[in-house]
Amino acid sequence: MILATGDYVAERRIHNAVTFIELLLVIVIIGILIGISVPRFRKTFNHLQLNSSSRELQASMNYLRQRSIVEGKPIYLNIDSDTGEYWAEVKDVKNRLRTYRVPIEIRIEAEQKQIIFYPDGSIDKVTISLIGSDNQNVTLTTKGVFSGIKLQSQE
Repeated sequence: MILATGDYVAERRIHNAVTFIELLLVIVIIGILIGISVPRFRKTFNHLQLNSSSRELQASMNYLRQRSIVEGKPIYLNIDSDTGEYWAEVKDVKNRLRTYRVPIEIRIEAEQKQIIFYPDGSIDKVTISLIGSDNQNVTLTTKGVFSGIKLQSQE
């Protein structure tokens, strides 16, 4: 069948309109998927950030314990819950070893503001909690004499 020029143009417009509707449908579907996945992604990111911060604190505490043994001096870990910072100091030395800051979304809470690592390998008994913005909680505990630092995740 031979189409006149006007019929061909009309048929082409109908075909383009269907393609545009299909494109809009795909955009709507993608928008719905993004709307569903973004909150889950944020929760996962917060959980990873909380775990990373807690493992960094645990590694720092293990390092301070070993350093105290090697140097034969007590080392003090100071925790400031208000600023979200923690730092270490060697006894009789004024300078801080290093200052760490937990992300703004995470709160750090400790039973005591200063934890002492002794040259014999013992640590003050303490519980430190890192609390995420969605109330996820990771707790680090020490058991005192000759023990390491235990990490517990609580949902």
